[in-house]
Amino acid sequence: MATAFEAASSITRWALARNLIAPLPAGMEEEYVAGVQPANFDAETEDILRRRSIVSIAFNDASAEVLLYTSKRLFQRELDVLPDLYADCRVTYSHGAVDDLGNGSAVVAHGASYALFQGANARFYTCGSSISPGNEASAGTLGALVRDGAGKLFGLTNNHVTGGCNHSEIGLPIVAPGIMDVSAGALNPFTLGVHDRVIPYALGTSGNVSIADNTDAALFEIVAQGSISSMQGTIYDTPTNVVAPADGMVVQKVGRTTRHTTGKIVGRFLRPIRVGASSASNGFNGHFWFPGAWIVHSDTNNPFSDSGDSGSLVVTTDANGVTAAVGLIFAGGPDTQAPGGKMSCIVPIAPILAKLGVTLVGGHNIQ
Repeated sequence: MATAFEAASSITRWALARNLIAPLPAGMEEEYVAGVQPANFDAETEDILRRRSIVSIAFNDASAEVLLYTSKRLFQRELDVLPDLYADCRVTYSHGAVDDLGNGSAVVAHGASYALFQGANARFYTCGSSISPGNEASAGTLGALVRDGAGKLFGLTNNHVTGGCNHSEIGLPIVAPGIMDVSAGALNPFTLGVHDRVIPYALGTSGNVSIADNTDAALFEIVAQGSISSMQGTIYDTPTNVVAPADGMVVQKVGRTTRHTTGKIVGRFLRPIRVGASSASNGFNGHFWFPGAWIVHSDTNNPFSDSGDSGSLVVTTDANGVTAAVGLIFAGGPDTQAPGGKMSCIVPIAPILAKLGVTLVGGHNIQ
């Protein structure tokens, strides 16, 4: 019996052989696709998938499922023809793709774009709330507070939220709420921190640059330590434990747009995904390859995340009631198989913390 990874690899090799999916550049294919024989689908399947255009293929080993995404919506009569089982793995088809990052747009928040936690003697701005660079009309999410070995306190979010896609000036003020969420009668914006560093995107293709470490993370040093709490909204404190994402894992997050949501990891992309990224204030526009991205679906009729939730910390709670951090929301897009019609994409948190040399902070201003 083949694993879902092997089944997805076999379908991918079939699609590549028939020019149904674009090959990865510079021989990257062998780094990610199992050394298996191509699938043997019939001409009708090939014709349908050529018309509907394969965007990406993902897999879930726990549920023995392959997820195939197309750029055009499949009709029911086509779904009735397409194979729903391959190598003992279920095959599902979805109209969906990953949207570009950091284009400055953020949908209207579903309620307040930030939360204030009431302590014993003061109210504190919380993680899971709106932030942006001080020079850009945008809004993303403060994922968590972290601390380095010297004891400095930082805010953690995405590179495309506060890092300007590698281009933010060191020391650039990071404000809360984000500039897009500033309005009359709401919280006055304040400088929460200043940009410190990013895990830089490697712009280019394998062979020219190493894309293996591409992720989406930035740090800004907190300058208003007495104004920020490690609480995720008013729901739960940031955990200091870390676990790797896993198929079928039940997760939750607090974000600027959709606030507190719950869902499940439904799989991961077999091959790196190519995502557009831009920073209007820095005049930058480009595309990056992201390997190892995981897919989350909501468990309600609303999306797990939406534009503006980028940077949110995704967490899970095990059977013993121990909560641990899993990853950061960094992208999303339409997905007809997902409740709410949208997928969320996350990058694992453990490699991010290791590369930045920081640890998660809990218990900060929660009394």
